[in-house]
Amino acid sequence: MDSQSAPALRLPPPAVAEWAEETAGRDDAFVWTNRHTVALLVLCLAQLLEALDMTVVNVALPAVRDDLGFSAGNLAWVVNAYTVLFGGFLLLGGRAGDLLGRRRVFLTGMLAFTVASLGAGLSQGETSLISARAVQGLAAGFVSPMTLAMIASIFPQGPPRNRALGVWGTTSALSASLGLILGGVLVDGPGWRWIFFINLPVAAVLLVSALRVLPPDRPTHRHQRFDAVGAVASTIGASLLAYTVIQTDAHGWGSARTISLFALTVVVIAYFIVHETKISKEPLVPFSLFRIRSLSAANTVQALTSAAMFALFFFTSLYMQNVLHYSSLKTGLAYLPLTATLVIFAGIVPPLIPKLGVRWVLVAGATVSAVGLALFSRITPERGLVSGIILPSLVVSFGFSLMWIPMTIAAVSGVPGHQNGIAAAMLNVSRTLGGALGLAFISTFATRHTASLLARHDPPRLEHALSDGYRLGFLISAALMVATAVTALTLFRNEGRGEKVDTAQLAAVGIEE
Repeated sequence: MDSQSAPALRLPPPAVAEWAEETAGRDDAFVWTNRHTVALLVLCLAQLLEALDMTVVNVALPAVRDDLGFSAGNLAWVVNAYTVLFGGFLLLGGRAGDLLGRRRVFLTGMLAFTVASLGAGLSQGETSLISARAVQGLAAGFVSPMTLAMIASIFPQGPPRNRALGVWGTTSALSASLGLILGGVLVDGPGWRWIFFINLPVAAVLLVSALRVLPPDRPTHRHQRFDAVGAVASTIGASLLAYTVIQTDAHGWGSARTISLFALTVVVIAYFIVHETKISKEPLVPFSLFRIRSLSAANTVQALTSAAMFALFFFTSLYMQNVLHYSSLKTGLAYLPLTATLVIFAGIVPPLIPKLGVRWVLVAGATVSAVGLALFSRITPERGLVSGIILPSLVVSFGFSLMWIPMTIAAVSGVPGHQNGIAAAMLNVSRTLGGALGLAFISTFATRHTASLLARHDPPRLEHALSDGYRLGFLISAALMVATAVTALTLFRNEGRGEKVDTAQLAAVGIEE
């Protein structure tokens, strides 16, 4: 990433705002300075912090259970409380930034996240920890869409924005594996409470830095009224969907409880759509955004990819702990090769996009990911770490690294500047709910397959039954990535097939005929 060698000037807030507004959308007038580098670092680290907290607690659950005396049914809500509230408040958070000012919403969300992290670390029982995790998820729902929206507003379309979005996309892709690594190190080291305490100094630095370098953008529609009904309906609908999917682990897909919850979810979401399109004069979600082909396509591809990626980390972690009997620390460290290769491979993606276009880079990435997941499906209790985990990880990480950057570029390209917040929120909703729904669907088949093997008259050893279930999960995930490749091929349209596409024209890739 290039930057000027001279230190950035300290500008008063009006000048900082002018810095962002004057360069947004004008690649020819843009000069990347140290201030841009620091702003990008702040936004990417904030995104990493919010995303890490979705996975970092997974390896800490046994320690939390033993220390606080959690029941088996409530333990899962240490994870689920965050996921449900995060998914439920993303749309509201994104729109709040568009209407009230993105830096203001970002700072408020980060402060709430910091306080909730302190509360989680100090928790002495089930209720206090689950409540703190819920507030963390709510706050993250406001912060996460702001990180992408502010990148889109600070960096103009063309090479500067593509480079910034590439860093952001790589950061998001790394969050799942880094969370597992960090969780293993902290749980086996200072203890599980430090998975929350470690957020405090990082968030404090981000808050101070954000006040200095992020432009205090002016609300885009000061006179516009907030769509309170749409906000409530979207939050309830998204939260209900996340909760309904998550509770299938305990109650099953065909239970009366699950069917009733799905029916209620459909009613709420249907009302939200009718309200936004027919009733509200100033809707929370402008459904006209779905007419932007690249945005709709990017969200569809994101949902499918997240389903496969959530399943990858879920089944890989279970395989290492339940079949190979690795400790939390060793499980986390086993993800280091995947994490490192994600970073290395991400560097080759930006030059590919101008040459091939968004469509073909996504198709290639999804295809390679499918191959890697198919290699994971060869796991056995005897295969071990190198052939069972590391080698397939190299293939999968290459495929995923090809996908994150063009997916992110496509999601915000062609979106009006005053709607960047809601567009970013939509991508996060697709990632969160697509991953949760896909994982619940895949794990149901894997669990049933394992149970059927164990129920036979002459059942195999437990490790083999578990491995067979995980293999099925990986195969379904591979099939999802094949479907993702077909989806990208169908929904995206590149200009000049087989010809080089100028980087500055990437905003048109997938939009124009």
